Amino acid sequence: MQKWSKTEKQTQRISFLLFDQFSNLALANLLEPLRAANALLGYAAYTWQICTPGDRTVQSSSGLPVMPTTPLGEIGRGDILYVVAGYDHQTHARPATAKMLRALAGHFQVMAGIDTGSWLLGAAGLLDGRRATVHFDRTEAFAERFTSINVQRARWVRDGGRITCSGGMAAFDLACELIGEDHGTALLLELTQLFMSDGSHATQAPPQIRSDRRVDLCLRMMAAQIENPLTIAELARKVDCRQRDLELRFNKHFGATPRQVYKRLRLNAAKRMLIADGLSIAEVGLRVGYADASAFARAFRQEFGCNPRDVARGIALQNSGETPMTGP
Repeated sequence: MQKWSKTEKQTQRISFLLFDQFSNLALANLLEPLRAANALLGYAAYTWQICTPGDRTVQSSSGLPVMPTTPLGEIGRGDILYVVAGYDHQTHARPATAKMLRALAGHFQVMAGIDTGSWLLGAAGLLDGRRATVHFDRTEAFAERFTSINVQRARWVRDGGRITCSGGMAAFDLACELIGEDHGTALLLELTQLFMSDGSHATQAPPQIRSDRRVDLCLRMMAAQIENPLTIAELARKVDCRQRDLELRFNKHFGATPRQVYKRLRLNAAKRMLIADGLSIAEVGLRVGYADASAFARAFRQEFGCNPRDVARGIALQNSGETPMTGP
């Protein structure tokens, strides 16, 4: 069962090993959720460094040059190493690369192959006897080349201390899911709201929830009814579900009740308005369904541990060492 919130403040140490012709989409989709999580949490929950073979500047498949931030010899120990590759993966799959990856495996709790980074892990023998995936264009060739790997056509696969991910779009969902496991589904929900693409108050369900049609639909209706909240009974009727069944589904996916999730969606929207829109506290409260400004301030304080006025002035963010955000 998912946990709604966690108070763990141990910093996760993440490293990225980039190869020439890597997918910049994959890198951004892994990195930006970490940056946003730090900002939303108000402390450095994640630190990261970028390394490259030979400590050289590498180019993405779109021609973007990226310099390493840390020499490979100084990479140290960490929690996850993301091996990010794209085109030219077979050129990179040399004995020297395999030797390097095997050595690095002793420094990290998890080795993750992203896009054709999975191919490089496979060539290093780091996926033998495990389930794994790769970019879908290379699935058949991957299975033929590495017969000791249980190849699966999946967005990502986790098997012990190995993660393999099929590509750039899946990388975002993978990063969000890992953050949710570290810090709870309340933060995961806020992340998916922050990175919404349509500029509205709508939200996309976190990745592990989209398979539950009723919960997904309920989330969308909640997000569409921020200013005039529906009752939980009304939501249950609209998704053709008994209220008790809906509560069980939310508890399974979020570790929280529908009421808790709805409240968080509304207050997440309020926080974004306070930071970006320059509205009064009373106006923001009205826009997220609170007719009484005092009730809104009290709910906000209970949810986030700070006053809405402090967030509007940037004080809460300044005290946490962050700067106000207006978008992802």
